[in-house]
Amino acid sequence: MDASYESLVSSLPPGLRPQARGLPHRLGMARSPDSGWQEVISLHPNRELPLYAAELGGGRARAPDQVLPFVRAHHYGGFAWLLRDRIADGQLAADGSLIELGRVLADRWQRSLVDASGDAGLARWTVDAVTARWTRAVSGERRVLAAGGVRPAVYAALVRDKLRWIAAPSVCLLLGGGPLDEPEARARQDRARAFQRAYDLFLLGLQAIDDVNDAEEDRGLYGRDVAGALGCSAGALLRIAPKLCRRASAVAAGAGFSRLAFWLGAFGRAIAPLNREGDQLGDELDAIAIAGEMEQLAEEDADGEDLPPAAPPWLAPPVYR
Repeated sequence: MDASYESLVSSLPPGLRPQARGLPHRLGMARSPDSGWQEVISLHPNRELPLYAAELGGGRARAPDQVLPFVRAHHYGGFAWLLRDRIADGQLAADGSLIELGRVLADRWQRSLVDASGDAGLARWTVDAVTARWTRAVSGERRVLAAGGVRPAVYAALVRDKLRWIAAPSVCLLLGGGPLDEPEARARQDRARAFQRAYDLFLLGLQAIDDVNDAEEDRGLYGRDVAGALGCSAGALLRIAPKLCRRASAVAAGAGFSRLAFWLGAFGRAIAPLNREGDQLGDELDAIAIAGEMEQLAEEDADGEDLPPAAPPWLAPPVYR
């Protein structure tokens, strides 16, 4: 990931390179200006997700030269979207040069998707869909936390849509190989949807852990933390994570993504002992109920009308109700 960033920075206009240097530190993600991306993006699927999407089943995988361009696009997306996200959350004061850096990084990400997939239409549909989802989620997140309460399904939809950009290169990898409206494309769409669903569930679990850790910051920004908005304790929110990871592993295994399934299962077991003091039985029952609503949301997803008919409708942004 650091090699991808160094290559990207060296290709930027000279005036933007100083802004790009030490970006993880400027974003508040790294301890020092010399820290790299691999120091802050520690979980392997989050760093190299297309490698997991490249599995064909039966112990087979796509050739490295087919996958590496998608890995590069995955990295470029991380650089662009993490900057955009921090600015939108008010965690980073943005001046003109930083905004311009964000614009250029986003452009490089979109170009890398086209280069990797060789399909400008698919890349454009994907970019438009995840951008629309992110935009709605950012405004919705502020609204529901400020309102004081939120249903688990709405919270899950906001998290899913705010982070949907992460899997975009992997989805393009899985959908590529021909027109999407041909009958034989159904298998590609089904596998892509299952991969997206498994990763969505994992991210929901990961976000639950982050929201427990960020409770004080959220109370300062929104007047309420996520556990309070959901009507549960921090302990219950923490217990949601391993349940969602176990379900994510099962979804991945069912679609033939055995490497991702194995990793998700191991991660779910590793975080299962995490808990907080309090009503252990009550927290467990609340976690079961909340995780169930989130799983249902991830299973159903929401169709939209923002993409041409040939594009999978589950890529499109939903309308929050």
